[in-house]
Amino acid sequence: MKTPKIFFWTLFLIALNFKLSAQVGINTTTPAAALDVNGSSKTDERLFLENPGNSTVIRGSKLIIEKTDRSIVQYDINISKYGPINYAEFVFRNSPRAGIADYDTKISTADYTVSVQGYYFRENGSNSTNVHVVSNKGNSVVEGFQVYAYKNTGTNTWFIKCLVNDGIFEGRNTNANIDIYMNLIIYRKRFIAKEVNSYYINMNRIEVGTLGKPPGF
Repeated sequence: MKTPKIFFWTLFLIALNFKLSAQVGINTTTPAAALDVNGSSKTDERLFLENPGNSTVIRGSKLIIEKTDRSIVQYDINISKYGPINYAEFVFRNSPRAGIADYDTKISTADYTVSVQGYYFRENGSNSTNVHVVSNKGNSVVEGFQVYAYKNTGTNTWFIKCLVNDGIFEGRNTNANIDIYMNLIIYRKRFIAKEVNSYYINMNRIEVGTLGKPPGF
């Protein structure tokens, strides 16, 4: 009659041992997860993450990427040639009073998306921010100016422009040129930013209207 008790305790110890050994550690005797690898790992074929979940840690989080040679590495912003989102300030000193037109940044349109985040103007020499726009048509006309980045299909690079429509920039010294400060945000394509197809809208000379949202949204 003692055999069933022995059999019961044996099953209990096996189940307990299985529960305790459910966490596997490599190069560590105290695994903190179902599989805890302390060091580098190599996968010759495919690696599937069926339920990775969401990280509860913002600072110190790691990002795994695939290099051009198909190897999987940790992304390190400090040694990378670029970041997923890049910030750059362009300063055009002693610029013409009409502004700058068609400046080639040499940034590839195939690899990056460029947008102008902000801009401001200073008088060259004095650094005064008292800069305004004067129309070529006289003081009775208020001119605007255009500041933007655009794709040049001939060079396949991003161009930027800062140009008065029909006039000039003018500071306290009416003969001084200006310094143009432009802040650019440069997005690495296929890494964070995704480019969608152009969305053409025919307004039919109507000022207001209701449209469907762009495809993909």
